[in-house]
Amino acid sequence: MALNILDALKGEFGDEIVGMLGKFVGEDPSKTKSALGAALPAILGGLVSKGSSAQGASEILEMVTKGGFGADTLKGLGSAFGGGDVTKNMLATGAELLKKIFGEKVAGIVDLVAGAAGIGKNSASSLLGLVVPAVLGFLGREVKSGGLNVGGLMGLLSGQMESLKAAAPAGLGSILGLSELVPGMGGAKVVQGIEPAVKRSSPWKWILPLAIIAAVIAYMLKTCSVPPPVTTSVEKAEKAVGEAGKAAGEIGEKVAAGAGSLLERLGKFLSVKLPSGFELSVPEFGVERKLIAFIEDAGKPVDKTTWFTFDRLEFETGSATLKASSMEQLKNVAEILKAYPKVALKIGGYTDNVGDPAANLKLSQKRAENTVAELVKLGISADRLEAEGYGDKHPVSDNSTEEGRQKNRRIDMRVTRK
Repeated sequence: MALNILDALKGEFGDEIVGMLGKFVGEDPSKTKSALGAALPAILGGLVSKGSSAQGASEILEMVTKGGFGADTLKGLGSAFGGGDVTKNMLATGAELLKKIFGEKVAGIVDLVAGAAGIGKNSASSLLGLVVPAVLGFLGREVKSGGLNVGGLMGLLSGQMESLKAAAPAGLGSILGLSELVPGMGGAKVVQGIEPAVKRSSPWKWILPLAIIAAVIAYMLKTCSVPPPVTTSVEKAEKAVGEAGKAAGEIGEKVAAGAGSLLERLGKFLSVKLPSGFELSVPEFGVERKLIAFIEDAGKPVDKTTWFTFDRLEFETGSATLKASSMEQLKNVAEILKAYPKVALKIGGYTDNVGDPAANLKLSQKRAENTVAELVKLGISADRLEAEGYGDKHPVSDNSTEEGRQKNRRIDMRVTRK
């Protein structure tokens, strides 16, 4: 009987590990467990898709061996998810691994996990980055213990197709193009936990017979003769269904490719030493580095148009309550302000144009104020900070699209003194 990797991985993510993951990404344990129920099949599905060719399996084998993933990776999950530099380094490593496994489809996978578990995209992105090394650690352990070569790894991965059918979150097959490798994959959606949900009845159960009947009637009306054998109509209908499924998969891939992934946009985590001697671990394209560059550049004077958008700040939906996942970036900004004591900031809050403008203005003001309040708690004098909400004014993207509205719901900061 083939090894069921998903079932085996469940044992590696006990309640304590789930709790640590949830604390780092800023989600409660139940949502974190639900997100894992989508993330693990998604990552394994990506590996199955990539490992379906000798070249892809060879690349996975290289990832495992060169990265040193194996039994020790799994044993060290407790310390790896405990926060600090170890967790940040694992997150950076995971971001690179996700790119290698999914390529331009990373954004679609992040959206899929976020939607399946009802969590923020930043949380889903971080969770995927932390979990993927564990999955490769499991593969590395099997590769070493079984002495697997490229062919052996292909066999191990291909043996996971049946378990993926039941556990894959809805839409995974379309994003990965796995519908041909695993017929019917993606029809079951994980609702909570790592346990697969009950498989729902497929709409093709009714569409296919109706298509056959329609084809027979059309043929009879056209020729006024005996209809062709049912098997011919079945073949045509199956071909039509196959073409429709292929087209849907292509659309899903285009949508995934068009969405910008947080992990891809921000890049690797790098160490930045501040004048205070404090070392930050921040993304190479993150807002912290942009803020520092502006502060240190004497040729860039303070003005009223240069704003910097927080890229890892999250609020509860429809609320001004900051999520725990926001604290990492707020702490970084606080350390920057401590290192440059002359600098003062204005925090601006913004919303999209959906809903009552007055309510949006009030929400944006409260979110800006709460951001300032957190910085004060972190040791920054209140007289160096001010907050203002602008509601749906000053959009940076098109409010007619969900992606555009998401970009408009933001918190910015502007240097008012340096």
